[in-house]
Amino acid sequence: MSSKYLKKRGLTAGFTLVEIVLTLSIMLIGFGLSMLYYQTTQVRADLNAQASEFVGYARLAQSSAEAGKGGVSHGIHIETDSYVIFMGDTYDADGPSNFEVTLPDTITISEHSLRGGGSNVIFTTPNGNTNNDGTITFLSEQINQDKVITITNVGSIYY
Repeated sequence: MSSKYLKKRGLTAGFTLVEIVLTLSIMLIGFGLSMLYYQTTQVRADLNAQASEFVGYARLAQSSAEAGKGGVSHGIHIETDSYVIFMGDTYDADGPSNFEVTLPDTITISEHSLRGGGSNVIFTTPNGNTNNDGTITFLSEQINQDKVITITNVGSIYY
């Protein structure tokens, strides 16, 4: 309807307060749900990326041991909120070649079950095998999802 038609009959064009409040409420609910979905998607992407990055570093340590790089074994030391790639038969926290990867706050290594116990996976030179095969679980409690990484005794790594 045109404004001339409304004015002729003594009416005015506009929205009532109820219509404005209802429209804003619907928009805010939609915005809130989209932000929640975005955050969940971001955490899921972080979990997948961290598991993939760990597998990449583990494969690098395995192939470095297999290639005989430095003439020593290579390994990964596992903590709850980080892991360290190192050279040698044992983990030395002060090792000069250590490379530490810290996980985001939303991701933890919830458990690791390695043969022989302990927190180290050591790939031996020259074949890249390990006596510390087992599983490592990356967890995001925020979205209640985990990624299990399996390392076999011949050095194969998959998830």
